[in-house]
Amino acid sequence: MLRQQNRRHLPGTIGWVLFAALLPTVALARGRVKIGLIDANGKAVKVSASGTLELARTYEKGDSIVVTGARYLAVKVDEHFAETILYAPEGKVVYPIPLWQEGKYANRYAHPPKAFQGGKHIIKARAATRQEIGSYRNVALNPMDPRGKSVMFPHASSDSEWGEAGIFAARTAIDGFVETTGDHHSWPRQSWGPYLPGGKHPAPELTVDFGRPVRIDKLAVVVRHNVRQNNHWKEATVEFSDGSSVKINPEYNGERQEFPIKERTVSSMKFVNLVPDKTGKYAAFVEVEAWGRDSVK
Repeated sequence: MLRQQNRRHLPGTIGWVLFAALLPTVALARGRVKIGLIDANGKAVKVSASGTLELARTYEKGDSIVVTGARYLAVKVDEHFAETILYAPEGKVVYPIPLWQEGKYANRYAHPPKAFQGGKHIIKARAATRQEIGSYRNVALNPMDPRGKSVMFPHASSDSEWGEAGIFAARTAIDGFVETTGDHHSWPRQSWGPYLPGGKHPAPELTVDFGRPVRIDKLAVVVRHNVRQNNHWKEATVEFSDGSSVKINPEYNGERQEFPIKERTVSSMKFVNLVPDKTGKYAAFVEVEAWGRDSVK
């Protein structure tokens, strides 16, 4: 249901007609980045070509932020978010404002509680520099990753999520928030874990799609560390798009755990064969990381 909601938030035909001025008419180039807000009816509320969009508006259900103009975009979607480098193969980023969740824990957000609130907002975007694109970093990081369909990368998805709760969605495993102890039912302790009807799930998987080739040489994970469940993934296999795989064995602690690997060029990775320390109890990843750099010229 939530994934369908996200699809409804994507600007419709009318919105793209009104938003046409944002789309570059020639090859995507630096210096042509534009930012706009589209409402639920597809209307362009406001557009900026200065690199900053300042809004005097309380967000409404169905609002989406759209950024166009480059394949590598550095975007700061809210004052409470860090600037993030995103890859947009179509030259546009679409970010549905995530204030309207459904189901259990609908009032628990997987982002800072003051984000997107109030009647004034500042959004910034620019083309990423060549140095930033080629820098060594966590190429899996994306705090703006929407749940469900996405036109920007990296993007996380899973065959199993805990109901409608956004705080347990696959996207939380790449959002950069890594608090591990305390209440796990709200920010900043969100985590991905599979839906467990009756305490079981046959074979949960977590996929991170980079959207383009990247060269990585290190993985890192943070496991959920909660005394109530007292459980974690003690073993996982990471399958890569090049056909290779590695096995990791995280320990039960609240620390970030690194796993150096042989460098490889891949476009995605998938966590499979997840083995819990205790069968029938909830286990989860707070964060998964892939360290490397873009392999494109």
